[in-house]
Amino acid sequence: MKGRRLGAVFAVCGAMALLGTVAEGKTPEVDGRSGSWHSAAQGSPSVDVCRKRVKDNPKDADAQNDLGWALRQHGDAAGAESALREATALNPALPQAHSNLSVVLLDKGNPAEAVLEAKKAVALDSKQAVYHSVLGNALSAQKELKPAIEEYKAALSLKPDYENAMFHLGEVFFADGQILEAKKQLSYALKLDPQDGRVLALLDKIMKAEKQ
Repeated sequence: MKGRRLGAVFAVCGAMALLGTVAEGKTPEVDGRSGSWHSAAQGSPSVDVCRKRVKDNPKDADAQNDLGWALRQHGDAAGAESALREATALNPALPQAHSNLSVVLLDKGNPAEAVLEAKKAVALDSKQAVYHSVLGNALSAQKELKPAIEEYKAALSLKPDYENAMFHLGEVFFADGQILEAKKQLSYALKLDPQDGRVLALLDKIMKAEKQ
């Protein structure tokens, strides 16, 4: 999320949100939470524009990547996966395509393969916070809590104001029984976005758990 995308290289189709693509320093701010899109299509490049780019340049991995992300943001998971797999096949060294594919695979309930794709993105470019956060999400879905914690920490070491990573780190700390650490991360997240309902809901859940 925040960073949202920090990642990299972004093809001309617009600025991609997520968890998976957009060049560092060019990340849009959304609803007070940088990189945390509140609706699927928000901040997404135009599907029609991306389709045209792919039609004009079917062997362009960046174009396929952008189309995949646009389709994901508009709710077409199957189309997104197809385009992103094509992007990774055309250019296996394109980290944002692996990261975006990881997100889509996680959307589709395939965390094991999502972990593999996210690890490829991190291996290709370990300096992008979003890739570590995406890997953390996939590991968390696999119940690999300790490794997930390390990935979120890595994301925050690269981008200290990555509010979305703070939330997920707090979430995983809570799942791992590290209550004080969870509350600490969530308090940091609230300072960046006092209106983040996810953080408020989790803090409420933690307080209720402590009273039991």
